[in-house]
Amino acid sequence: MFGNVRVLVVSCSAVLLAGAGSAWAQAEGVIRGRIVAAADGSALAGAAVALTPAAAGEPLHTSASADGSFVLTRVRPGEYVLSATADGFGRRELRLALEPREIRTLSVALDVAPLALNVNVAADASLVGTHSPSSTVLTRDRIEMLPAAQRTNLPDALVTSAPGMIRGHDDLVHIRGHEVALNPLINGVSFWENPHSIFSSGFSPEAIDTANVMTGGFSAEYGNRFGGVVDIVTKSGFGLRDQGTAVLNAGSAGRRSAAGEFGGSGGRFGYYLLGSLFESDRFLSPPDPDAIHDHARGAHGLLQLDWSGSGGALRALVMGSGANIEIPQTPLDVELRPLAAAGQRTRQQTAILGWSYGRSDTLLSASAYQRWSRLELAPAAGPLTARAALERDLLTAGGKGDVMHTAGRHAVKAGVDLVRLQPRERLAYDYAGFRELTHLLELPHIHVSGQNIAFTGREGGGQASAYVQDSIQISDRVTIDIGARADRYDLAVTAAHLSPRANLAVRAAGGAVVHASYNRFFVPPPIEGVLSSSAGLTRFIQEIGRGLPPLEPTIEDQVELGVTAPLRALRIGATGYFRASDNPVHTTVWPDSRVYSYASFDRARAYGLELKGEAPGLARHGITAYANYALGRVYFYNPVTGGFVTEADHLAVRNRFPGPMDQTHTFTAGATYLHQPSGLRFGSSFEYGSGTAIGHGEDEHDDGEAEADHSHAAAAGDAVRVPGHFTANLSAGIDLLRRADRGARLTLQVDVENVANDVYLVAQESHFSPRQFSIPRLASVTMKVRF
Repeated sequence: MFGNVRVLVVSCSAVLLAGAGSAWAQAEGVIRGRIVAAADGSALAGAAVALTPAAAGEPLHTSASADGSFVLTRVRPGEYVLSATADGFGRRELRLALEPREIRTLSVALDVAPLALNVNVAADASLVGTHSPSSTVLTRDRIEMLPAAQRTNLPDALVTSAPGMIRGHDDLVHIRGHEVALNPLINGVSFWENPHSIFSSGFSPEAIDTANVMTGGFSAEYGNRFGGVVDIVTKSGFGLRDQGTAVLNAGSAGRRSAAGEFGGSGGRFGYYLLGSLFESDRFLSPPDPDAIHDHARGAHGLLQLDWSGSGGALRALVMGSGANIEIPQTPLDVELRPLAAAGQRTRQQTAILGWSYGRSDTLLSASAYQRWSRLELAPAAGPLTARAALERDLLTAGGKGDVMHTAGRHAVKAGVDLVRLQPRERLAYDYAGFRELTHLLELPHIHVSGQNIAFTGREGGGQASAYVQDSIQISDRVTIDIGARADRYDLAVTAAHLSPRANLAVRAAGGAVVHASYNRFFVPPPIEGVLSSSAGLTRFIQEIGRGLPPLEPTIEDQVELGVTAPLRALRIGATGYFRASDNPVHTTVWPDSRVYSYASFDRARAYGLELKGEAPGLARHGITAYANYALGRVYFYNPVTGGFVTEADHLAVRNRFPGPMDQTHTFTAGATYLHQPSGLRFGSSFEYGSGTAIGHGEDEHDDGEAEADHSHAAAAGDAVRVPGHFTANLSAGIDLLRRADRGARLTLQVDVENVANDVYLVAQESHFSPRQFSIPRLASVTMKVRF
């Protein structure tokens, strides 16, 4: 593996050094619009337009054409101030935040000079975008303020970032009622692996420059994903200016980490290196308040090379990661079966090479990408335990291309994506020992034919996709985004689908934007265990006695209505949504193991209301703040239609039940303050969850003909739920050895997580998930050195 990585690094370096100068970075977006007279809406030809970064950086300049239109390409994501001036008219400034790959449409109205010589519009709050309000942009500064232990994997870094995100079993992040919902794009490329630690070694948040977290409707280019798309732009040597950082962290529960990065540029060439190590004695959420056999250690490495010329840039990225994880035990395990100590290894290697070419009205881009990933689950030993051995490999290779063209009031974008997937799985499961334990403790159990299930499979398949979308500026206040995506999937099953997307945005008085959208999503089954889940292994479960059909893609329709508005120094938003899904999938855990398969249900319904607030206008005072609230419900409908499940009840009844990720109320908030004169910094964050549902849910459960009568303890009219929780985190730090040009050379920070030491129940034992608890109060100290 590592020999292949070295060859790939050298090859990418050679391509960059030999590449032509007609390229641009694929993370960059476009800002277009019209300059008009405020009095009558007439075009102001020749108006001067400048786009200045809110932080340090060179401004971009252009001028309006005969019809008042302008286009700025190759704009990196971030905060900007756009200014416009014309002869006889006053200057106007707009503050805005551009998301990765966003096409932002503006209408800038100028007053005549005698009426307003200098008008500053929306100076305290960013101008809101014209697409779905269900997106949150995270910058490197916000990520760096997180405790170091939360920066070792992507889900922990993002779980409180946006409304609708719920912390679930195995540290999964559920979004709007979706079980598998966190889908990262890395510099415009989407991979299929689940980034959670129980499935893969994932992606290091330390490499993020910006990340756009989208939890609602999104345009056709983002593909066959739903729930949450995380559009990640990695750091670049052009932005680090020959600087490096070394970070050391140590804390309770054996948590410690080290990370280092360095980046710089020489002329048109840029480079960026990142390496990180972590170790913890409480890594996965354990089945008991006290973590036993829960040690983990892992590493991430990344190399990125950039080449930038007058026409754009080339980018090559190579990264690798790995983790060794112990599967937690309970005190009863230690007493009755001390050898029942399973472990897991994950490894991953990724390469992306991107090229693009642009001129004033047309942008072309292409990427080639490759990934190899592996998971190995070593079985527990000794008596009274199920022995589960699992190996999964996935080889991914693909290419994609996009073209964007602006003409008048239209910005048309189209693209294709071809990916080849080659999974391999080997599973050996021996149920006999655990069956003896269930008899000893008089626990519920199933019956496995011959006490053993074995599977070996290897297939090749993939997906071909194409999309087209158009952002139409109907008027200065109305923008319509329409698009469609065609996908053909062929792995275990074959299916094709056309998915339309539409978004209407109306800019109202005071800078508010009202949004309405409709999205259809076509989502193939999760790639983890897709072969074994579709192999009919339920025939070995005696209570079922037959193989279920393979997993089918999920088809979903979602509507959304919301409003986003600047309010002095704040930016606030509210969104309501409803979705209807056919063939939704959910993980099912094999008894007494951490082997996860998937089952598809007949259908699902989800609806909710989300509120969010940010305070971009307070940044000049050293304050950052956010708050997110979500009211949501999600229901699954029996029967199970495919995949693997161990509980026969889900095949015998036709009813609905609250999904295991159904949490009615979720609230997260955080704030930081930096006192510039002294370098002192303080931060706090809060999280509240009303509790997720367990099992069927009392209010919706009906006993079928093949199901014995039973009930669950719950209040009348409510589902059985884990108790609610409220946690708070505090941090304090200081910047030392400060320099006027490059900031502090040394930063010290102390973090305390779960200040009240409320060790709450994350998930209850069921056929969907094992019993798991949150972290206790944990403290850590971090030292950061800049050089």
